[in-house]
Amino acid sequence: MEPTIKDKYIILGFIGVAICLISFFITLIVSASFNQDNFVRLIVFVCSNILGWLLYLSFQTVIFDSYEIWKLKSGKKKASAGIIKAQEEQPQDTHEPAAPTPMPTGGEATPDIKPVEIAIAPELHEKNRASYEDRQKQEEAERIRMVMEYIHFVMPRIADKETVNHICAEVNKWMCLHSYKPKPITGRLTREITNIPLRHFVWNISERFMYKKYYNGDNRANFIKTLFPREFADTDIATIKNFKVDPSKTLIPIDEPENGSLDFHYPEDYVREVNS
Repeated sequence: MEPTIKDKYIILGFIGVAICLISFFITLIVSASFNQDNFVRLIVFVCSNILGWLLYLSFQTVIFDSYEIWKLKSGKKKASAGIIKAQEEQPQDTHEPAAPTPMPTGGEATPDIKPVEIAIAPELHEKNRASYEDRQKQEEAERIRMVMEYIHFVMPRIADKETVNHICAEVNKWMCLHSYKPKPITGRLTREITNIPLRHFVWNISERFMYKKYYNGDNRANFIKTLFPREFADTDIATIKNFKVDPSKTLIPIDEPENGSLDFHYPEDYVREVNS
């Protein structure tokens, strides 16, 4: 129970006065044995006060709870007395007929309350289902567009046009089916790189996929290893799953989605692709 500030001050006042009085009497009793020495009086009075406040702090919760319980009991007694008094003041004639409930006049119509439909109508079910599927398809198409735009931006720095188109086609199929096994790139890239930028690449795009729970570490690692067999020839799946090796200093840095947005981060002078 949490007492009010006023109650706390009242209790502290009583406790303080009681401790001071008890300390005063103890001081008189003890100092009498020391010929009323002032130094002894001071020591005894201070020690008695400290001991009294320590005892108070030890039983503080009990004191305040007891006070609150007493207040509650007093309040209940007063409330009960008020109810009994009010009942006694009421007229005792119980035979008086109750006032009739007014009936609605002719100009006031009773509202027509329709029953709640428990079973959904087939037409409404089909409409809502179709609307949901349309929204899902639109969102999936938007994610594919975003990923393709990112591939068009980042991959020409390490691959020729045919290879970039091949990557786009395989990633598109992978986005539509998480278990898709890509066709490997047989040629060389236009730039000699380690596989770290490619690990960053697959992490960046798969973080924007719609059903990300299906694209776990093994799934991503297997896809990129199969798509780029030459670059990952000597790298096992466990190593590939360490996607964020050097997040910001490689040719393809890690691109984290921010604030719930799936957009990629492009340079300020980059002109975004516009769908025709």
